[in-house]
Amino acid sequence: MKKFTISMIIFCFCVSFTFAQTNNFQPKKSQQEVSIKLNNNNNNNNSIQARSGSDCIFSDDFSDPSTWVAEHDETACSLDWEIGTGLSAGGSFAITTIESTTADNGFAMVDSDEYGGEEGGTEVEDSWFTTASSIDLSNYPNVVLQFETWYRSWTFEKCWVVTSTDGVTWPELTPDSEADPSAGIYEVFPGISGEGGEGLDDNPTTWRINISPSAGGESQVWVRFHWTGTWGYTWFVDDVCIIEQPADDLVLNYGVVSHTGTGEEYGRIPMDQVGNSMAFGGEVFNFGVNNQSGVSLSMDMSLDGNTITTGETGFTMYSVDADGFYSVEETDGYIDADESVYFEMSMDNPSNSMGIYTNDFTITSDAEIDGTENFNNNMQTREFEITEDLYSLDGIGVYENADITRMGTGSFTDATDGFMIMAYYELDQATDVAGLEILLDSYAYETPLSAAGGEVVISLRDTADVNAETFNPSATIVESDFYMVSQADIDNGYLQLEFDSPESLPSGAYYACVEMYSNNNQADIYVLDDETVPQPFGASLIYIPGDAVYTNGTASAVRLKLGDGANWGNIGIEEDALQAVSVYPNPSNGIININIEDNKEYSIEITNILGDIIILKEINSNNSIDLSQFGKGTYLVKVSNSELSKTEKIVIE
Repeated sequence: MKKFTISMIIFCFCVSFTFAQTNNFQPKKSQQEVSIKLNNNNNNNNSIQARSGSDCIFSDDFSDPSTWVAEHDETACSLDWEIGTGLSAGGSFAITTIESTTADNGFAMVDSDEYGGEEGGTEVEDSWFTTASSIDLSNYPNVVLQFETWYRSWTFEKCWVVTSTDGVTWPELTPDSEADPSAGIYEVFPGISGEGGEGLDDNPTTWRINISPSAGGESQVWVRFHWTGTWGYTWFVDDVCIIEQPADDLVLNYGVVSHTGTGEEYGRIPMDQVGNSMAFGGEVFNFGVNNQSGVSLSMDMSLDGNTITTGETGFTMYSVDADGFYSVEETDGYIDADESVYFEMSMDNPSNSMGIYTNDFTITSDAEIDGTENFNNNMQTREFEITEDLYSLDGIGVYENADITRMGTGSFTDATDGFMIMAYYELDQATDVAGLEILLDSYAYETPLSAAGGEVVISLRDTADVNAETFNPSATIVESDFYMVSQADIDNGYLQLEFDSPESLPSGAYYACVEMYSNNNQADIYVLDDETVPQPFGASLIYIPGDAVYTNGTASAVRLKLGDGANWGNIGIEEDALQAVSVYPNPSNGIININIEDNKEYSIEITNILGDIIILKEINSNNSIDLSQFGKGTYLVKVSNSELSKTEKIVIE
């Protein structure tokens, strides 16, 4: 039976968990569009409802910029917050504009990406905006600052809310500073800010901060939004509101379903790979004024809509130890105000039946039960599918309302040819792998960026090879021939590609990889990326040729097809028929031979791993080509005419 470790599972949601195999990986700054919802029927019950102006002690919608004062540390930078209408992020990696409730009449934005320029600045930017006048909270001892926001993080930054009771005394803040609520210093996005590519799920997101320790009951309060960082992305703020803190308000931050016990949550798990048991759990935060007693997490499980179990409450509650780990077992069901706890339970796996399993988690207490005022954020849902032979980190097609983006050959500079996307898989049992299924962006996007004519290679890689100090693109367990993406593939929205024969793998951990070639962005290839469920860094990886391997932190739609692959694979797509052409030897000491048997004219295009064309010529007979002058490494040899095309990967030793 697997041993599930509390601290290991919880870390994936604190965005600090990394695989032992992948702890060398760093994030990579990239272009990213706003995510899309695959379905329109959102069943997320944990959304925080923004309060109307009538519910607010103080509110501002940024329609009047003079309500705020924007400033910066003149000794550090010249970056200022902007307040107005029609603002949008600039820079080389611009994120989308906030879609807040009152975006049309103005909002606030600090654009670190544009300020840093194409290559990024080195300054520690220090910029803020503050209420121009004080706010009277003398009749309100318990108060919450609520605002709508949109944000994506980078690697050296923190976002702050700061309060002052005199409008003069303010702290000096840097990305290395620590929150101190008693001094009026609150970190806005703990567990997200500074974590490289992490961001908010929804545009906008309603964010709440309990500012009672420094502002509650005070007759004069100034509020400041403070940015510190170096070449981040963009932070948007709108529709600020101060409300009374609710008396009773438990928040179920997330639910967990993991069959590995090490943080990953797979959308699809083959029946013979589930293992003996699965871990279920969730994190709970007491946002209310009152301490809560009788706190209990329950779970309902159903299979394809048919109830399996109701009101399962066999969870153990854990609190945080001195090192910040959820490892202290609690038995009294008691949660103090502003405290987080974690619930976990191990159960026998349900893999005796295939189908979609839905797990509905609910947190209750003596004071907060169904029907009470703030019960809308007490529930979360996790879904997964037990399949016959399809293994997917992503849950696209399983999750009720998958949150999806895309990534491909146009997402990064110098990623046009040889760009790789990898997904992590643990095999509980030895198995055969027939090939990979890859979801193209055309599966979900009305206007796909993928185009016919690009080429892909699929492979399986050992985690040790991927995690090596220097990544070797040629270090594969097995790889396919080149496959040219057709318009039929684009229309279908997916690729189902097989290896020459099923690869037998022992139990262990592997990466499924798709390697993409766009012919210098002439035929881009984009793969769907599932952001619905937080995944540990290392669950999905990317490789940029000539650069390094980077963590993605989401769930790339690169899937394993187990078994022999019978009656599977791309159907109706013309395969390469250049049987009259051969390229050899491979590997080579520098001299390669190109033999043709039909005396037709062919174009020869040879590129290095960076996509640079080093040889371009026409032939109609056998040829030998010397590549030794270009050095050792991997090269692509493309032989084509007006009818057909064939690409071979050649290694020069």
